[in-house]
Amino acid sequence: MLKTRVITAVVLLLVLFAVLAYGGDLGWGMFVLIVLTAGFWEWARFHPTLARKPLAYAGVCTAVSVFIYWFAPISSYGAPLMALSGVFWVAFAPWCLRRVGIGALQGTAWFAIAGWALLSAAGIALILAQQHGVVYLLSLVAICWVADIFAYIFGKTMGKRKLAPRISPGKSWEGAVGGTLSVVVLSWSVVWAAQHWPVLDQSWQVKALDHWHPLVFTLWLVVLSAFSIVGDLFESMLKRRANLKDS
Repeated sequence: MLKTRVITAVVLLLVLFAVLAYGGDLGWGMFVLIVLTAGFWEWARFHPTLARKPLAYAGVCTAVSVFIYWFAPISSYGAPLMALSGVFWVAFAPWCLRRVGIGALQGTAWFAIAGWALLSAAGIALILAQQHGVVYLLSLVAICWVADIFAYIFGKTMGKRKLAPRISPGKSWEGAVGGTLSVVVLSWSVVWAAQHWPVLDQSWQVKALDHWHPLVFTLWLVVLSAFSIVGDLFESMLKRRANLKDS
C-alpha cells in the first residue's frame, strides 16, 4: 500500500513539474483536462448505472467542460461553480458521512451532474491557482498533500481511536490530528522561510498571512485540513458503496 502510494506520488510529481516548467498555460490546461477526464471516469465507477459505461460518461463530461471553457470566460462561471462546490463539501458531504449514505445523489442524473460539477470546480481552481504562479499553486496543493501523507503516517504508527469505522476502518483520530498539525507546521515554516528565500513571497501562505490575523490564518489551516479529511472520507464512503478497493 505504502509502496504503491510512493511510486504513484513520485511519477505524478515528475509529470507535474515537467508540465509546470515547460508546458505554459496551454500545457497546464491540457494536464488539468486529462486529470479531470480520469476523475470523471473514476466518479462513474461509483454508481451502478454509470459504471456500465464509464468512458462514455467521462467523454461527455470532458466535452461539456471543453465546450463551456471555449465559449465562455472562466470568470463568468468559475466563481459560481466553485461556490456551489464549496457548499457541497461544507454542508452536504458531512451530512452524508453522518448518515453513511449519499441520500439525494442516489439518482443517476443527480449523481452524474454532481460529479461533473465537483470535478470541474476543482479543475477551475487549479487553472486559476496556476495563474498566480507556480509557487502559489504548489504551496496551495501542498496543503492537501501534507494532510494526506502525514495523516497516513501518523495513523499507521500511532492510530488507535477509529475516526469513522463504518466508512473507513483504517483512518484514525491520531492520523487526522497528525495530518492537521503537519499542515500548520508546514505553512508556518513556509512563512518563516520566506524571510530568507524571497521566492516564497509568492506562496499562498505568505499572501494569506498578509490579509489575515495569524490566529485566523492558523484556524483556516485547520479548517482546510479538516475538509481534506472530509473529502477523503467521502471518497471512502463511495468506494465502500460501490465495492471498490482502490480509486
